[in-house]
Amino acid sequence: MPSTRDHNHSYMTGVITGLLQLLDGFERRVGVVVLGACNYPDNVDPAIRRAGRLNRQLEIPLPDSRARRAIARYHSGIELEEDQAVMFDLATEGFAGADIELLVSEAKRTARRQQVSLSTSHILEHLRPVVVLPEEHLYATAVHEAGHSLVAAELKFGRLVKVSLTTHRVIDAPSQAGYTRYALPAVARSTRTDYLDEIAVYLGGVAAETEVFNSFGSGAAGPETADLNAVTRLATILESGLGMGHTLTVEDCRPERLEQLRDSNPELRRRIHDVIEHEFERAQSIVRRQRAALDQLVRQLMRAKELSGDEVVNIVQRHRTSWVSLAKVPGRAGMR
Repeated sequence: MPSTRDHNHSYMTGVITGLLQLLDGFERRVGVVVLGACNYPDNVDPAIRRAGRLNRQLEIPLPDSRARRAIARYHSGIELEEDQAVMFDLATEGFAGADIELLVSEAKRTARRQQVSLSTSHILEHLRPVVVLPEEHLYATAVHEAGHSLVAAELKFGRLVKVSLTTHRVIDAPSQAGYTRYALPAVARSTRTDYLDEIAVYLGGVAAETEVFNSFGSGAAGPETADLNAVTRLATILESGLGMGHTLTVEDCRPERLEQLRDSNPELRRRIHDVIEHEFERAQSIVRRQRAALDQLVRQLMRAKELSGDEVVNIVQRHRTSWVSLAKVPGRAGMR
């Protein structure tokens, strides 16, 4: 008896074949333009996307803050004041146009129940609640992001674009209180040293928090993109997936496979630990030697809430002191 998977595969093959016949046909359909829409273009069969069929693909991202305001204005006829617009931008991050239309519809319904004209307050009332982050939280975030940018500047990791703090947060929604953005070369030859530098930069935030507070916050771990999760993944790839560790043998680098390798191979876990520990010490060394630069970065971030990459580099260069590079992790001879 065929399995459900076999049955579904047969069905999808038939659907794709039928669609290809309609797209190609036996005669040219002059003047006919075929458009398609899909939320997961990577899952579309390559035969459908090849030249001569649906070969031109356009990505339409979610609307940015300016577009979201325009959509709200179109549906409501209301122009938000600047301070109101800031709250609106934060609360509607990740919204599609349909989400904003629904939000305005709910605001109109509330106004009708109150038997008054639609106003800005009705729209703001239906936004997700936004809170102002306390000063101590902003300060800890500034220390963390300053640590990232300081280590990146010292190691010349890519091109530092900017460092930013967010003063508000949407309740019960995943969001960052700050970020450090880099621009990496489109084409580059990555070596073991490059991967180690990247790990050190990821650990710069934790190193700065540890230097200033003698501890670090839980935000450094948890989500896949969190710093400690990222360095664990990078160190695992380095030691097992790229032939740059103790052996030239490589492994499958899919996330679930990397986790299996760590769970089943204590020796690999030890090597991953050694890599992360060494790069943490390197990041700490940079932060300690450039503590004056770190403090100034934090002060200016707290005041301006955003620094350009050039501003960060200038501050670091003014405070630079000589320090010894610890770029190489101790390892077996001949496998650096």
